[in-house]
Amino acid sequence: MGNNIDGFRNDITKGLRNPQQKSTPSKYLYDTLGSQLFELITEQPEYYPTRTEINILKNNSSELIKNISKDIVLIELGSGSSKKTQYLFHEILRKQEKLYYFPIDISMNFLDSIVTSLETLNKNLVVRGIPDDYINGIKQCNNILFENNIYFDTFSRLIVFFGSSIGNFEPEEARDFLKQIRLNIHDKDFLLVGFDLIKDVDLIEPAYNDKAGFTSKFNLNLLNRINNELRGNFDMRKFHHHAFYNSSKNRVEMHIKSRVDQTISILTIDENFHFDAGETIHTENSYKYDLTKIENLASRSGFAVDKVFSDKNDWFNLVLFRPC
Repeated sequence: MGNNIDGFRNDITKGLRNPQQKSTPSKYLYDTLGSQLFELITEQPEYYPTRTEINILKNNSSELIKNISKDIVLIELGSGSSKKTQYLFHEILRKQEKLYYFPIDISMNFLDSIVTSLETLNKNLVVRGIPDDYINGIKQCNNILFENNIYFDTFSRLIVFFGSSIGNFEPEEARDFLKQIRLNIHDKDFLLVGFDLIKDVDLIEPAYNDKAGFTSKFNLNLLNRINNELRGNFDMRKFHHHAFYNSSKNRVEMHIKSRVDQTISILTIDENFHFDAGETIHTENSYKYDLTKIENLASRSGFAVDKVFSDKNDWFNLVLFRPC
């Protein structure tokens, strides 16, 4: 726990000291409460990505799994509630007797509750939750498989990364992230990634500004974390959620904006941070893609596009990558 707190404190310190633009890594939005709030966001009528991706899975899981000839070990990055993945469970268990499933998520408490519920779902589903970052999580999966005499030449790993989470990375970071995945898998493995596509701003922006206010609570929860874990004194009433589509960069930007001139102290950092009225903390990006950008990302990362699954409106793509 100490290392986690140290990393959190160091990243917050670095981000709030930035004179050009205060910022924080988006991963810190996803503590236990943040993960629960995000699940509520995905259920809102404005939030099209989740229901669109689920429909793609409903309509295409059978074809997707047929593309993979060997038995499958399933690894999910940022698993959340695993509700989308259950469409794959069904199809995989139609072709093989047992499925090893490794959900990887940084929120340990949230992960524990999901693993417990999944273990009762199907006796042929073997679940090992891994509370870690994605690349270390994949390495842990590889070690567990080896220790259990499950050898890589007898199956294909299918790594899934749903929810357009790839869009939270800067383009070069996305390339480097996929390169790291490529280094930790074999030629017969597959990677399935969700991409939110470039579309009309009037459809995109409401998804990040839901009327029920869950995205606002999710974003502002970061200030609660700083208050609780780093002994900050952010007054929630003096900040508000701000999200908009930056068309020049094809991304949604999520910020926490100061309503007034104010100075914040954080005791464990032993430092004060001044905010002008209207100044923001940049908390998350969500890049939108088109097929050309997806193919370019694949080729620069050691992958090739094997199959593209889309919805009828072309709002979202699930893309199956194979190593090359």
